Amino acid sequence: MRVIALTLLTLITLVACAISGVNHVVQPGQTLYRISKTYGVSADKIAAYNHIKDPTQIKAGESLWIPGVRHTRTVAVVPGTTRQTLQKSIPKVTRKKTVKPPKTVKKKSPSKVSQPVRKQPSVAVKKGLLDWPVRGAVLQTYGVKNGERNKGIVIAASEGTPVLCAAAGQVIYSGSGIQGYGHLLIVKHSDNLYTVYGHNRSTLVKTGAFVNKGQRIALSGRVPSLGRGGVHFEVRQGNQAVNPAFYLP
Repeated sequence: MRVIALTLLTLITLVACAISGVNHVVQPGQTLYRISKTYGVSADKIAAYNHIKDPTQIKAGESLWIPGVRHTRTVAVVPGTTRQTLQKSIPKVTRKKTVKPPKTVKKKSPSKVSQPVRKQPSVAVKKGLLDWPVRGAVLQTYGVKNGERNKGIVIAASEGTPVLCAAAGQVIYSGSGIQGYGHLLIVKHSDNLYTVYGHNRSTLVKTGAFVNKGQRIALSGRVPSLGRGGVHFEVRQGNQAVNPAFYLP
């Protein structure tokens, strides 16, 4: 499994570099409509890539992923936008007053044990950002079990069950070139987030296709190590595998 994981990691790195796109930082007075016109990319596509539900609510300082382009461009500002109006759209950051603990708190009793600090992923997690690709029991969980590290989860599903895309994005790999994953799909989302779908019986989308959240992208197959139907599902922040539980509902 370690060799296979490294091969998958290399694949994600290579294909991600091949997909063009830039991050555009929204400036005061810029709108999604003007950004889409300037880059020649539809506003709907930009909104889907960046999980924007209300296109009128983009804010100055927000970073938007613009797919299919190679260079950032200067976007015109909406005429008549006042500075006061723009400042209202930018949330103010207030510095919290640091309260020093009493000196007596520093002297902890030997009987007290500090609570372990839970390790957080390197990025802010968004619970519910992703949907389940299939509905079923989790047969294998993320993490180390029996001395073997699982970089994703395996979800039970009868063979031939439709596999749904967890979020809108672009298919950067669709094929069976990686041994041990069957027909494999990798979808790239905004913020350098990827989802991986393995052990499919067949795939329904091709490399380069743009897909929507909840769209059918494959039919589930059989998990060889378990001898039953299921879907291998991974979530990766860049090259780092993260626990899907951070993003699923």
